[in-house]
Parts: sequence; structure tokens; C-alpha cells
Amino acid sequence: MKVRVFTAIIIILVGGLVLTITSGAGWYREESTVAFAAGNLVRLHVIAHSNQETDQRVKLRVRDRILKETEKLLVVEDREKALAVLAAHREDLARAAEEELRKAGLNYNAGVELGEFEFPERAYEFGVLPAGKYQAIRVVLGAGGGENWWCVLFPPVCHLSLAEKTADDTLSPEQIKLRWKAWEELKAEYGEDLKQALVKWLSLFQLATVVR
Repeated sequence: MKVRVFTAIIIILVGGLVLTITSGAGWYREESTVAFAAGNLVRLHVIAHSNQETDQRVKLRVRDRILKETEKLLVVEDREKALAVLAAHREDLARAAEEELRKAGLNYNAGVELGEFEFPERAYEFGVLPAGKYQAIRVVLGAGGGENWWCVLFPPVCHLSLAEKTADDTLSPEQIKLRWKAWEELKAEYGEDLKQALVKWLSLFQLATVVR
């Protein structure tokens, strides 16, 4: 599933880049821009019990489990539907988080909240999300006194990040070769225009100001 999500998004990205290069920025649909605007996101926030190594390690295990569960749930087109699905499955997600805690031999609990929360500015490879209030699902482990982890749950930036880490391990050598061959051909054909189009296109289609 992760590879399919990753492949689909790459196809969309490449298609958008080519259109941007060849026909300018006027091609994109307004609703696509709205879907990726900062006010139309759902974020995931996982807070560790403490900064001890064991607690930080299990935080990442809980993160991976939550992403695995939500990947199956968030097959939706807009934020309101995503929030409704998360609300309906909030207790299931809490149980999933606690399962990971028990597997790690830890006896504290996990709390899952859904609402509007304050976030600091956050830089990603594709852009910057400004500080402010965002709709989010917050997973608090134990006392919630440790360092935290967050990303964008909807649209599925979190899932794309995990897909990127695992795609090369799950694709065949032929698939990897074809994927990178297509990218190299694009770079060879468009050169610097491709980089400029990427910056322009992500600023329109992604979350906020693009980092150059």
C-alpha cells in the first residue's frame, strides 16, 4: 500500500512539473490548491513519556503503528471527512498505541485527543508550515514530558515519508532502475527549468512557503 501511495504521488508530482514547465502555473485547479493549504490539514503529534532512551524509542514505535492504522482509514478526499474518520476511530488508535507500549514492557497509558492545537513553525524538505493552531490528532504517552514528533497526516505527507524510506527495499531492481531513469531523463531534458518548476509547483500545491 505504501509503495502504491508513493508511486501515485510521484506520478502526480512529475505530471504537475511537466505541465508547469510547458504551460506555466495557470493549469492547476483551485480546489487542488485549497486541499493543500495550511488551513486544510490534519497533523499528527506524538509526545513521549520522557526523554529517556526507552521512552523515545517506543514513541517511534507508536508513531509507526498509528501511521499504519491511519493509512488504512484515511482514504478520503477532504479534511472534514478525515477528522470524522479519526474521531470515529479515536479509541481504536488509543488501543493500538497501548499495544505497542505493552509490547515494549511499559505500563503507562496512551491518550489520544482530536482537536485544535498550537504548533511551532516547522520546516520540511518541500516547505515551511508557519506557527499557529492546526487541527490534529495528539497521542500523549504516559506523562507526556518528553520530546515530541509531528508531521502532516492529511494530506498523507507522513505516509509518503515512510513510503520513501521503504520503497527502495520493496521495489525490484528493474522498478528502481525505471523510476530513476525517468527522473534522470526529466533532468536532462529540462535542466535548471525543472528545479525552478519544482519550487514553483510545490509553492502552489503544498503547504506554505517553499524553502529555496
